Amino acid sequence: MKYYLGIDGGGTRTTASVCDESGALVCKKVGKTINFYSVGMDTARKNLSEIMSDIRNELGEIAFENAFIGCSALDNRADAEIVNALCGGVINSKNITMDSDTYVALFSGDCSVSRAVVICGTGSMVTGIDDNNVIHTKGGWGHLIGDEGSAYSIALNGIKEAVVLFDENELDSPLVKAAQRFFETEDLRKIIDFIYNENTTKDIIADFAKYVSIEAPKGDKTSIGIIENECRKLLRTVYSLLKGMKSCRVLYLYGGVFQNNALFRDCFINALNEEYPAIRAELLTLPPDEGALRLAMKK
Repeated sequence: MKYYLGIDGGGTRTTASVCDESGALVCKKVGKTINFYSVGMDTARKNLSEIMSDIRNELGEIAFENAFIGCSALDNRADAEIVNALCGGVINSKNITMDSDTYVALFSGDCSVSRAVVICGTGSMVTGIDDNNVIHTKGGWGHLIGDEGSAYSIALNGIKEAVVLFDENELDSPLVKAAQRFFETEDLRKIIDFIYNENTTKDIIADFAKYVSIEAPKGDKTSIGIIENECRKLLRTVYSLLKGMKSCRVLYLYGGVFQNNALFRDCFINALNEEYPAIRAELLTLPPDEGALRLAMKK
């Protein structure tokens, strides 16, 4: 029996799926991020090793015909040095290919049309494939200089607004109260050590986006403004891709922000429909790890 491995390595978590030669899914495991830019290569290897150990515990010591990995640290095809640095001695496969997480997501949708995928989770990026099978990518600059519309960007701006409101003694502000719950302290001055601690990773900060998303539907104007502004910034990135992809027919949406934030999702789709009425925007229904499996089986 031949086995194939498909992996979606997002900014917060990694999902690995295994199928047999018939395409039947036989195993799926979830672990921590393998984004080696955000956590370092040693930690990324450790996280990948733990996932592979979980797979071996269920399936035994199997070797894969092919493995395809989507990783949020990448925006194009990885060279042999990067593949070996992350996967060498960790994944037992005849062939291993790595590309961006948006690339594998492209193959989770309808592969018969020119299409694009915008991922908006801990980070953000948009990738498309045109009628000539040319790949187009925008965004994906990382949390320090990009990631517009991402959970990290929403969260960081939410925290910034909360501390300004705290300084202004607006202690009844919903966002201040949300920050106090999130950081488990009444005195937001005490969060400085936490924010600048080397152990406070971007996925920890990004978790505050949930609080902004909760307050916005309740009518908090500050939270609504943050979400709408981040949506507009992400749309600029998407439009920059679509201007160079006249043939695009479908834009797939994936990631926690699209899936869990109705205000953001509706704002995004409505604005896109006004600018590009011929493009259908919809949530990606098949997860990217299964798109990676499709690619592994095509290798």
